[in-house]
Amino acid sequence: MIYILTGNDTKKKNAYLKKLYKDDQLISVLDGTITKEILFDQAHSLSLFGGSPVVVAEGVIKEGSIILSSSDLLILKESETTFVLLEEKILASDLKKYQKYATIEDFSIKEVKQTSKIQVFDIADSFSRKDKMSTWILYRNAVLAGISPEEISGILFWKIKTMILNGTKFFKIDELKIQSSELVSIYHRAHRGELDFIIGLEQFILSSLSK
Repeated sequence: MIYILTGNDTKKKNAYLKKLYKDDQLISVLDGTITKEILFDQAHSLSLFGGSPVVVAEGVIKEGSIILSSSDLLILKESETTFVLLEEKILASDLKKYQKYATIEDFSIKEVKQTSKIQVFDIADSFSRKDKMSTWILYRNAVLAGISPEEISGILFWKIKTMILNGTKFFKIDELKIQSSELVSIYHRAHRGELDFIIGLEQFILSSLSK
C-alpha cells in the first residue's frame, strides 16, 4: 500500500498518519539514506509485533534520488507493508504517475500562522505526553522550517527538567534523569563534530518514546 501525504498542514497530516499507524510497527527512513533496495526489503518484511510495518519516508519524490517504474510501484502497492511518502508539494507530472498506484492526500494551507517558538513548545508538550508519532512529525517539520537543533534540544531539556521536578504519569524519574544526561551528551558530541546534531536528536526522540 502506498500513501502520499502532501502539504504544510502538520496537524491534519499528523492525524491522518496516526490512523495509518495504529498499533503497527513504524519504520522511520531518514533523509538521504533511502534506496530502492531498502524499499523492496521492507515490501517483503513482516512486523515483529504481528501487524503490518509502516515505512515513512520524506522527500523521496521531490529529491528524485529513486526512480520507480510502473512495475516497482505495483510491487509496493500490493505489499502488506504500508509506505507513507511525505512531500511538501508534488508536480503535476508526478501526480499523474503516482495516482494510479497510491492514495494521495493533500493537506495544504495557504498561510502558516504558527511561529517557531510555538512549534518548538509543541514538540516538548508532545514529548511530555509520550506521543511518539506527533513528536516525530513536529520535529521533522521544525527541522524543515529551519529551526536549529540547539533550540529544540534546549526546550526538550527544559521540559524534561520540569517533569523531574513536578512528576509525570508518563515517565519514571530515573528515566527522565537518563534522558537529561543523554541530551547534554548529544549537544556536546555534536559540537565536537562526533555526530550530526539533527540526526542524533531525532534518534533520541524516537528511542526515548519507544520505551
